Amino acid sequence: MGKEILISVKDISKEYKMGEVKVKALKNATFDIYKGEFVVILGPSGSGKSTLLNIIGGMDTPTKGKVFINNNEITAFEEKKLTLYRRNEIGFVFQFYNLMSNLTAIENIELATEICKDSLNIENILKDVGLYDRKAHFPSQMSGGEQQRVAIARAVAKNPLLLLCDEPTGALDYETGVSILSLLNNINKKYNKTVVIITHNSAIGNIADRVLHMRSGEIIDTEINENPTDPERIEW
Repeated sequence: MGKEILISVKDISKEYKMGEVKVKALKNATFDIYKGEFVVILGPSGSGKSTLLNIIGGMDTPTKGKVFINNNEITAFEEKKLTLYRRNEIGFVFQFYNLMSNLTAIENIELATEICKDSLNIENILKDVGLYDRKAHFPSQMSGGEQQRVAIARAVAKNPLLLLCDEPTGALDYETGVSILSLLNNINKKYNKTVVIITHNSAIGNIADRVLHMRSGEIIDTEINENPTDPERIEW
């Protein structure tokens, strides 16, 4: 039995107008991502990877082309259906955590799960991310790495189909970054969550099952890792 496709991106392009100038952020991107896969989209700043991630996550729409998630064409959804898709099917992890400063760690996670239909046990997720003992702490009482762990717990606790991570180690030092990548790797395996990370850091590509290389809005190469490197062994 072959692998099951979760994401199918078909010939998507994205143009922005800046005054009189048209900027092509994406050009004819086509690829599939399989259920349970750990994928890194790698490219320099301005290569279109954030635009691509936002389109997959339903936060942006392509100028042309189609995106299917679980055989549903999300690019055909009207706004209400797109909101439900983002709420129930997508877990977002951003570079700068985006936690509510006046809520504790557990309250930040609860806020996300209250609007979802099939959330996971929050206390178990806090144990998975190593923050069970810090659940009553506020973001200001936590390090950057701990705040990112809360952000990951918040995304995972929703029990989404797909975890989308936008430069999740970008604001962190090397050791903390590696610990965050180990955590995402463990969540991918334990919960069989499809994880997509975008980054400009080529070393992170070594931990993925597959790497999509981007440049100037195009996917220029796809690299398969038959034996992904353990996150603890990568260096940058």
